[in-house]
Amino acid sequence: MKKVRQLSNAAAKQYLTVDEASKILGVKPPVLRNYLYQEKLTTYKFKTLTLLCRKEVEGWRSGG
Repeated sequence: MKKVRQLSNAAAKQYLTVDEASKILGVKPPVLRNYLYQEKLTTYKFKTLTLLCRKEVEGWRSGG
């Protein structure tokens, strides 16, 4: 039987989906995906999800 690892609640809170990050940044998901394509933010893959680091998104939003 295959083992499945899930993010713990603590780890899950460190990451955002593209939809969540786009709401925080005030842009539509396709615009954010364009930023990701241009490598303006770091992405992480978890199975089929594209995740972004919450701290990086919040720092980018504030211009830092």
